[in-house]
Formats: sequence, structure tokens, C-alpha cells
Amino acid sequence: MRNILLLLGFISGLILSPLPSSGTVSIVVGILGGTAILLPAQPAAAQQQMRQLPSNGKRGTTGDLLPLPQIVIGRETLILAPGGLIFDINNRTILHQNLPPGSDVWFQLNNIGQIQRIYILRPDEQARLDSDKKFFFF
Repeated sequence: MRNILLLLGFISGLILSPLPSSGTVSIVVGILGGTAILLPAQPAAAQQQMRQLPSNGKRGTTGDLLPLPQIVIGRETLILAPGGLIFDINNRTILHQNLPPGSDVWFQLNNIGQIQRIYILRPDEQARLDSDKKFFFF
């Protein structure tokens, strides 16, 4: 299905090109200052893609919030590595202070045991990991 574009105002010229990452939304540029509104071709739920979790990660549950760089996962207090990233359920990076306690997470450690990446798991990812018995809680 092609993108739905709703154009308002006078536009004398358009440049349309697909975004390289998803291809579901087009970029619209008005040459003479016209107004354009972009609408996605699919509902937001249909656009959510299955993200690839690191294969060398571990599953756990976040604990109480501690000062940066400490993060409680399970019964252990770990250190967030310099440059470590935390991803929310929409795959956006969030700050350490916005990591909700009690979240089901998938995390990856670097070679010295510090947390390199944390992914807050969506319900579909939790179900996928629950069905695969080789993953365990930390």
C-alpha cells in the first residue's frame, strides 16, 4: 500500500523520496512554502517491527532506582558502562532515571561485566522469550 499524503495549501513543486529505514513514509518538501501533512500508510501497531535482541544477553527484572551508574537487576547491583544505552518498549533511548522499577528487561554485558545495553521488553518479546526455555532470569 502506498503512502497517504494529505496536502494543504498551495505547493508548486514536490520532492518525494522514501525513507531508507522503513519506506513507509515519504518526505514532502514544498518549494514555495506550501503546507504538507504526512500520514502513515499503516496503523502504528502494524509498523512496530520485531527488534533483534542481542543473542548474548540475559533476562532480568529491574529493582529499585539507584544513583547513576548503578542499576539493580534481579538481586545484583550492576554498573551501566560509559556509553551504555537503555531502550524503552518503542526502541527509543531513555535516561537511567526513567528506567521503571519492576520492568522485565533483556540486558547485555560488556567484557568487564558492565551493562552495555538494556532493552525493556514488550509483551510480545516476553511471550517469545517465555516460549524459548533456554533463556533464564538473572
